[in-house]
Amino acid sequence: MSTQVHDNVKQYYGSRLESTCDLQTSAACSLPCRPMPKSAMEALNHVHPEVTKRFFGCGLPVPEKLQGCRILDLGSGSGRDCYALSKLVGETGHVTGIEMTEELILASRKYIQYHQEKFGFEKPNTTFLQGYMEKLTAAGIENDSMDIIVSNCVICLCPDKKTVLREAYKVLKEGGELYFSDMYASNVVHDHLKEDPVMWGEGMGGSLYWRDLISLVQEVGFSTPHLVSASHIEVHNCELKKKSR
Repeated sequence: MSTQVHDNVKQYYGSRLESTCDLQTSAACSLPCRPMPKSAMEALNHVHPEVTKRFFGCGLPVPEKLQGCRILDLGSGSGRDCYALSKLVGETGHVTGIEMTEELILASRKYIQYHQEKFGFEKPNTTFLQGYMEKLTAAGIENDSMDIIVSNCVICLCPDKKTVLREAYKVLKEGGELYFSDMYASNVVHDHLKEDPVMWGEGMGGSLYWRDLISLVQEVGFSTPHLVSASHIEVHNCELKKKSR
């Protein structure tokens, strides 16, 4: 793992960004290219505003018919997707979020009881673990334990994407699925952009060329990824826009 990259990302999302509005691109504001299921929209509307305020993802990678599923969220951030999914899986399901940034873990754990009561559950069905996506076993996640894995604009922030995908494959049950929303580049990203901490923090520096993703997922054992929807991401910051050209 690249300790420096992880430290930069922790600082960027733990201290520098206080809300979605602080992001320098339209990633977190990008609307899904196709209608979101009504159940997912309703679940999102029940998430506490303070949790939603610190949402830094792009879109919402939500499959349908989740009742009773065990779901893992890679890079769960403030917990927005975890809490929405916890309503969708119901009391018989469970959602685990793994996040390396302490500030975001503390923020997400703060609202466990709130959402339990909001959804009318007898006990919480969410767990938030502090750890790395590259080390799921070390974080306490067992192999062959998850029905579904989701990830929302986080794999682009990881320096070792192949290891992340390999770990995800290991903890999925036979027939399990990975759903993710992320940033991808139309061409291979130049090294000088990868070395810029702000470009990396915004997801652009670490964005994979789409064809490289296809190769990586197949190498670790997944089937060929299926693109559901896509949208262009606008760069708001003039300096970053110049760098990204």
